[in-house]
Amino acid sequence: MWKSIEEYVFEHAERTPERKAIITKTREVTYAQLVHEVKCCVNYLRDKGVGRGSVVVVKTSQTIEHIVLYLGIHLAGGVMASLERTISNEGLANAARAVCADAIISDDSTVAELYPSIFMDSRIAIPDIADEELPEISFPKAEEPGEILFTTGTTGKSKGVEMSHGALFALAENLIYGVSCPDEFVLLIPGPLNHANAIRNLTAALVKGGAGYLLNGMMNLRDFYEAMDYPCEKISCCLPPAYIRILFMLSGDKIGEYADKIDYIMSSTAPIPEADKEKLCALLPHSRLYNSYGSSESGMICMYNYNEYPGMKNCIGRETKNSEVRIVDEERHEIASSAENTGLIACKSTTNMMGYVNEPELTAQCLCEEIFYTNDIGYKDENGFIYILGRKGDVINVGGMKVAPSEVEDTALANEMVQDCICIGVDDAITGKALKLLVVTRDGQKLDKKELRQFLASRLEAYKVPAGYEQVERVKRTYNGKLDRKAYL
Repeated sequence: MWKSIEEYVFEHAERTPERKAIITKTREVTYAQLVHEVKCCVNYLRDKGVGRGSVVVVKTSQTIEHIVLYLGIHLAGGVMASLERTISNEGLANAARAVCADAIISDDSTVAELYPSIFMDSRIAIPDIADEELPEISFPKAEEPGEILFTTGTTGKSKGVEMSHGALFALAENLIYGVSCPDEFVLLIPGPLNHANAIRNLTAALVKGGAGYLLNGMMNLRDFYEAMDYPCEKISCCLPPAYIRILFMLSGDKIGEYADKIDYIMSSTAPIPEADKEKLCALLPHSRLYNSYGSSESGMICMYNYNEYPGMKNCIGRETKNSEVRIVDEERHEIASSAENTGLIACKSTTNMMGYVNEPELTAQCLCEEIFYTNDIGYKDENGFIYILGRKGDVINVGGMKVAPSEVEDTALANEMVQDCICIGVDDAITGKALKLLVVTRDGQKLDKKELRQFLASRLEAYKVPAGYEQVERVKRTYNGKLDRKAYL
């Protein structure tokens, strides 16, 4: 029998009320405490007019209160639209208009001037209510909308992705089965909760009865390692590849000191450079190390344990529990793919989005008959492992030869001189486009262009070796760590 995420949380509050549910540096709540606060929140939201189908726009914060709102809005019958916490008022207003918001929850008083009729101040403490005054709770149905996440806009304008409660649970289940979650565990989550990777991992922990430990990013590594020292037998981490790179850059091999404590690390949002995979495997030989593949629109549909199956370059693993991955041609016909016969990755899954909010034409371009069609080029091997070679729109045509910039970047990152990089296409009078590599060097050392070119030439086909090189202070990325290729067009 299907259950919503909220119903699982309430069951844990009944069966294991004292088990930790959400942890931060300054506060912890048990499942019993979490449910009580959620019920108080439901009362508060209903008094403010939030009901069945209400769309509530919320600025994300890495706090227990944000999770209370997430669950409370669902149980009040609403749909939560999460926005990045540093979004401008203009961006907030645009998002609210795009999803036809019924309410905005923010700590910025200027927003109240823009939207006085639907503004709710998040600084107002939700009143504590005696148990006998708490509201009756009805749990969401699978087909009802529950969440809107906004894409980062790396491949076009940001879009509101609407997910049903059925999809939210299916995504949690994909994670639980994919990593074999234990019955009781602590999961570190430093990524922003308005991004699919972070919120999906948290809800999986709540369904399973584990504890989510919320961190505010990775720039304060003292907080990260203090969290790693949390008093528990095992600990797991939800770390995008950019965060793993930050760990290596700022703390060297220190993560290896926790080799006996780390159960698993889950990465998503982007491929992990092969050099980083190899280093993490060496430092954490007994941990399960996963890189997952998916999107805001489809959720996590593949998972790869690269500590169990090392050396499989470009592999994104096998299908997750509720996903069926197929490779299709340009006309969306399924093909028998291979390394020599690649196609586009598509997915039929109960985790797929309902659609882009108020964008039926955009939705129809990628979602048809419950199948989500990506622009990612890949193939499936005879053992069911799926490989991704790059995004169709990212491929750079160099004199008729097609190059996936991610392959160039991945190879460059194996050079000790390179801390970060991005491969872009620049106009060329002879080939139409030529490759150029923008490089951030380690410790600010001067870029040795000749040495790097020779290094790449020894590992890549000649047409994949960049013609130009430039040392830069930083590579442009989106707030969640993805390379911002659009910024270089």
